[in-house]
Amino acid sequence: MEGRFNSTYDELLKNLQADTAAGNTPSIVQVSWSNIEYFPDNFSYISPEDVISKYFPEDKDFLTDTFDESILNLARNSEGVLAGVPYSVSNPVLFYNADLLREAGLSEDGPKSWDEFVSFAKTVKEKTGKYGAYLQESDTWVLQAVLESGGASMLTRDGDTATATFNSEKGKAAMQSYADMVLKDQSAVHLTNMDDGLKAFNDGEVAMCICSIAKATNIINSANFDVRSTTFPTFDGEERAVPAGGCYLAITAQEEEEQKAAWEFIKFLCSDDNAAKWVAGTGYVPATKGAENSQILKDYLEQNPLMQAAMDQRADAVQWTAWPGSALEAQQALIDMRDQILGGTKDVSTAMDECQAKVQGFIED
Repeated sequence: MEGRFNSTYDELLKNLQADTAAGNTPSIVQVSWSNIEYFPDNFSYISPEDVISKYFPEDKDFLTDTFDESILNLARNSEGVLAGVPYSVSNPVLFYNADLLREAGLSEDGPKSWDEFVSFAKTVKEKTGKYGAYLQESDTWVLQAVLESGGASMLTRDGDTATATFNSEKGKAAMQSYADMVLKDQSAVHLTNMDDGLKAFNDGEVAMCICSIAKATNIINSANFDVRSTTFPTFDGEERAVPAGGCYLAITAQEEEEQKAAWEFIKFLCSDDNAAKWVAGTGYVPATKGAENSQILKDYLEQNPLMQAAMDQRADAVQWTAWPGSALEAQQALIDMRDQILGGTKDVSTAMDECQAKVQGFIED
């Protein structure tokens, strides 16, 4: 087995396209969750379920035995086709400066609900003069977590019809709460560059930071305070919904023997210890159930307590919305909407209504 490095998932797909055209298709590729619609529609692959039914009937229970249903479904497209096997999973967590919370007279256990998160941020600003919160703004990832945890749905499907639905009453209420932190209370800082937001948190200028668990190592190495983590705050009466980052493994091998070998290798990677080694080496949370049985993972979690928050909300994972049609334009429209709202140039209702109309147009392109 020979591995090939690609610096980004987009670069990987470009190289895969070139390799396929040259008749040199790899056996297995790592595909971003955000390409769960694009990849199956544009590349030749064999589904894990088809591999099992054709070649390995003895593995008929492997997928359900190895993965929680919520994790396995991340690798299904809108037609219910399993495009690959879950491998890397990250989710957004709340990192916080326990020293700064104590200085503000707040619980060092951090906020659990969204209302507490808003209240904590406001109190930090009032008591210390520092910002209470920063939410990752490098993409739409955390924005989706806010809207869907608030009870909205980014995209609704009815048969072959896809409809953008994020500007519901609940979606607008969640966005208004976020905007009020930035504009009304001035307790949250609006920074579109993730590096700037992370630096502000690491420098002790921001008390709480919602971003990927994959940033834990950066924070540990940079922060000179009592840094802790907790799960993404929940809205009253709603279930937590955190979009998954990371990738799945897709089998692109074209020949039978190569497909069989690819499946055996994937099973090897999904063994308890190997899955645990991947977590320890990357900072992702384990995709498999069995990784938690590995002493490797137990030791890693003991040495890296910030990881526990991400572990605790694995069952709350949802797909990072993969927009049909002009996906990149749809993502950019959402980013522009967020920045208009947090920048104070448009009110929540106007910006979200206009954005949803734009996104629907991109879907129908």
